[in-house]
Amino acid sequence: MTAPSPLTRHEGLAEVTSEDRATVLNLPRLEEQQVPYVFEGTAFEIWVRIDGTLTESEIVAELAEGYGAPVEEVAAQVREFVAELTELGLVLGEA
Repeated sequence: MTAPSPLTRHEGLAEVTSEDRATVLNLPRLEEQQVPYVFEGTAFEIWVRIDGTLTESEIVAELAEGYGAPVEEVAAQVREFVAELTELGLVLGEA
């Protein structure tokens, strides 16, 4: 059994990040996307942690601790959001 891989972003993304918002354009899928994705709130908190150093479980642990929320609740939300990002071609999921 291999350890989970850190979550990483796909190559070819154009991104502008401020203190509380990330605007992301998937250049390889530009014809499909046409409008940038804007991540704010918890979506932003998850997005900035997908930097190739943390696994999904580590992101969950950080957010659960930071928000004082139950791990199970945070895990479900992170899992769902990461699945959406993967489907959109923005993130490479865990192995």
